[in-house]
Amino acid sequence: MIEKYYSAILEILERIMREERKNIEKAAELLKETVKNNGIVHVIGAGHSAMLGEELFYRAGGLAPVNPLLDSDINVSHGAEKSTAMEDIRDYAKILLKSAGTREGDIVIVVSTSGVNQFPVEAAVFSKELGVKTIGITSIGYSQTLQPRNIYGKRLFEVVDVPIDNKVPRGDAVLEVEGFPMKVAPVSTITNCFIANSIVAIAIEALVEEGITPPVWLSAHLPGSKEHNSRLFEKYRKRIKLL
Repeated sequence: MIEKYYSAILEILERIMREERKNIEKAAELLKETVKNNGIVHVIGAGHSAMLGEELFYRAGGLAPVNPLLDSDINVSHGAEKSTAMEDIRDYAKILLKSAGTREGDIVIVVSTSGVNQFPVEAAVFSKELGVKTIGITSIGYSQTLQPRNIYGKRLFEVVDVPIDNKVPRGDAVLEVEGFPMKVAPVSTITNCFIANSIVAIAIEALVEEGITPPVWLSAHLPGSKEHNSRLFEKYRKRIKLL
């Protein structure tokens, strides 16, 4: 079974490499400009999609100006059934983005594999109303099999500046178990992390090529990390609540 899961993940990652490279590079360019101009990277998602915000936040080897919207009832950690119900609540994404101080010059990464509920689509639409560039990480194929469940009648990939297809199949899970009617072993967290960290790495490389020192966290276990990271805390604490 582990071999089948490994093969399924590799196949999806290879498709992302072949088919989404240009969009990942476009997203990295937006990210580079945001960091270069002292903007903030807001990451918003519901349920397990919110995990990508935690992955990118305060991450050794990752960018410092990342603001995950984690302190929210839309997250599984605050109630599983409640998090699903909150995806249908109108204006909730707007409230979260307003409270995060999202403004022109920032960027918003919206994560939703299905991409059809009110919350992610509203997050993208409202961000653009604020003059903020948007990146969407979603499954276009999966999303196209579902009807939009939002007031805009749109899917996430239709309303963001740069849509990136995570190639996740309908229902997320990829493995069949003989004698069991449901597929198991989801892949969206792995693919989303690959996409997001690729965007960050490319953006950092581009900043260095322009002679700019990227604001990157150093692992707290390494020499000099306390002094290095304290400067980043000082720079970004006012705009990133969780710091």
